[in-house]
Amino acid sequence: MISFKNALAALLTVLVTVDAKPKCKTFADNVVCSAGKSDYKLVKGLVSDNNRTTGITLRACRISGIDFESFNDLSSLTYLDLSQNKIQQLKLGVIDEPKELTHLNLSYNQLVDFPLGFFDQLTKLEVLDLEGNKLNNLELGILDTLTKLNHVDLSSNAIVGKDFSPYVFDQSPHIKFLDFSRNNMEDSPDNLLHAFESLETLNLDRCFLTEVPVFATKPNLRTMKQLILSTNQISALDNAAIFVNLDSLELLDLTANVIENINDNVFSSLITLLKVDLKNNKIKTIPDSLFRNMPKLITIDLYGNQIEEVPVNAFRGSPLKNLNLSNNKITYLPDNFCLELRNSGGKIKKFLMDPNPWQCACLNDLLKELKKFGIEYNSGKYDGSRPVCVTTNEFNCKRQKSFNEMYIDMFNEVKTAHFRNARAA
Repeated sequence: MISFKNALAALLTVLVTVDAKPKCKTFADNVVCSAGKSDYKLVKGLVSDNNRTTGITLRACRISGIDFESFNDLSSLTYLDLSQNKIQQLKLGVIDEPKELTHLNLSYNQLVDFPLGFFDQLTKLEVLDLEGNKLNNLELGILDTLTKLNHVDLSSNAIVGKDFSPYVFDQSPHIKFLDFSRNNMEDSPDNLLHAFESLETLNLDRCFLTEVPVFATKPNLRTMKQLILSTNQISALDNAAIFVNLDSLELLDLTANVIENINDNVFSSLITLLKVDLKNNKIKTIPDSLFRNMPKLITIDLYGNQIEEVPVNAFRGSPLKNLNLSNNKITYLPDNFCLELRNSGGKIKKFLMDPNPWQCACLNDLLKELKKFGIEYNSGKYDGSRPVCVTTNEFNCKRQKSFNEMYIDMFNEVKTAHFRNARAA
């Protein structure tokens, strides 16, 4: 005979289990679930056994593990989202059944590795999102059956590039999107991406790089359209041939590095480049031919550097539409700067150039040009709320580098006094 105490305990166990169970709703053959009030181990019956289901979303459902048969009899399933849960381990075979699966999202769990053979039955998988786990490697052979894979996100893991096998992707040559950001990819093998035939986007943001990695510029990457190298410690672009193989590149993002030295011809081979982003570096000088004769270049961002001189020649022959020179050390631009840009092939429509330690007379000349040609600029900065330029009693534009230091010092003094007064008010 069951005691009252045991019966009560059993009832409480049932109630807790029910309370933990995610609540699921179906919308046009897509099952979307929300979390219960405690952690839950996924079992057969919650989302399984429905051959019409095409998508299952179990995002942030406090799932701590997955039992066998949890995804049985889902012959139409193509999309499975298990992101933002607490899964630490996935056993071999737990996702074998939905063989039509093309999209698998396991991001932001606590996965350290996968058992070899885990993906073997998912031969139609195209998108694999593993962002935000604790993976330090991918075992050789783990992706061998995924010949249709085209999108892989490995960002924000614990991957160490020098230990990553360059043969992991050998059977997945058609990957178009690969994200290694927020891993340590310094000293990765030069042939890390040797198997790729169709790569279009490579993200290496925050990867502890001190130079442009050789593996990102190999001849087999001629299909690449976007190369993201932002927020690293790259200090120089002094090899004129570093990007010579990237025939199809449209976006080059070098934001937030420590670049100071740039070879005059480093970008000259990038004949399809639309945008180059160099903001927040330490560039002091723009080489005289840096952006010259680049037939598709329309956007250049040089915000937040230490540039004092801007040669018009650096942009000649390029159809430049958007130029950002804000937050540098520019006190003047060459006379008729915008006109010279237009006459040499530029189609300048947007020009951001504040803050800089402008000479007031030089700024006045530039603003007249911008208004004359209808060029958009950051006009909201000129509302009288803070200093935008400095001048001496002699109100004329001194376009000689020898005067720069004087005007920069004057501007810094005025700016410091302004902020001191504003703080005291």
